[in-house]
Parts: sequence; C-alpha cells; structure tokens
Amino acid sequence: MNKSRVEAFTDAVIAIILTIMILEFKIPESAKLSAILPQVPYMISYAVGWLFIGIAWYNHHYMFSKTKVVTRKIFWINNTWMFTTSFIPVATAWVGRDLNAQGPEIFYAIVYFLWSFAYTVLTYEIAKANERAGHKEIAASIRDMKIYKALISWKFVGAEIVVWILILIFMPALQMVLIAFQVLFVGGNVNEDSDKLFD
Repeated sequence: MNKSRVEAFTDAVIAIILTIMILEFKIPESAKLSAILPQVPYMISYAVGWLFIGIAWYNHHYMFSKTKVVTRKIFWINNTWMFTTSFIPVATAWVGRDLNAQGPEIFYAIVYFLWSFAYTVLTYEIAKANERAGHKEIAASIRDMKIYKALISWKFVGAEIVVWILILIFMPALQMVLIAFQVLFVGGNVNEDSDKLFD
C-alpha cells in the first residue's frame, strides 16, 4: 500500500478534527474583555485537546516516516485510530461546558482510553510488519517510543486507571490536568532521532 497516501489521508482527517474543535468556540456578543470569561472552561479543554492531538500526530508521523511497510491491516487499524480521534472534538466541547461535571469527564476518559488502545495496536502492528519484512532496526525504534512503552506497561496503565477513577469520582476537573501531564511528559518524550529523519 502507498504509504504517502495513508499519511496524506491521516493528515487531512487530523486537520479537519482540529478545525472542528476551534469552530466550537463561541464568539462573545459583547466587546468587553470580560465577555470571554464564560468561554474559559472551553479554552482549557480546547488547549488540552489541541496538545493531545498535536503530540499524537508527531508520534504518528515518526512511526510512518520510519516504516517501510504499510499493509491493509495497518491501514484499517490507522482508520480505527482516526475514528477514536474524531470523538475528541465532541468530548472537548462537552467538557468545556463544565470542567467539573462527571458525565462529560467520564465520556472524555472513555474516548482517551479507546484512543490509547487503538494507538497501541497501531504501533504494535507497524513494528510487527517491519520486523516480518526484515527491518528489525525500524521495528526496534518504533517499539522504543516512550508513548508505546507507557501504554504497554501494566504498572503504568494500572496506576493510571486507579488515579483516573479517583479523579472522576472526587474531582473530575483534575482529569484535564492529568491528560495534559501525560501528553507532555509521556507523549512529548520522543525518540532522539525524531527530528533527524529527513537530514
């Protein structure tokens, strides 16, 4: 399968998702600066979502830049990953109405976990396909991604689930802080060669 077509399609879908997110932002009727204050919860949710998608795209780009193989299976798993990503604008908008409301925060958590699962399966399959094709170094570097290592660590995932449940029960708004922290310090911790792929 043509790798560049899959990358282009993915980039287009991600761009549309980000556009939908900003279109949810409501322009105040008043020209007073204080009129923006009711939008602050959405701005926080939007910022976390933007960060989440941006760092996910960077890691996705890394994998697809390295891979020599894109199979039909990878194509469909990538589509599944994009499908889960497409729910982020809905989750972002709903959470943005009330950062501490339990229902929207639980929905956001479900989207986040489905996204994480799809991303893990995608990473696994890309590494496996490259290994089968004899590109063991590429497979190893993809498996060495910090985000992938975190997502397959039972200790990390187990601790995350316990903390997540406690947050959702007692202080749902903290979920945005937890996601921002994870995205920055796990997803943002990229492989050293990530900015040298085209040198």
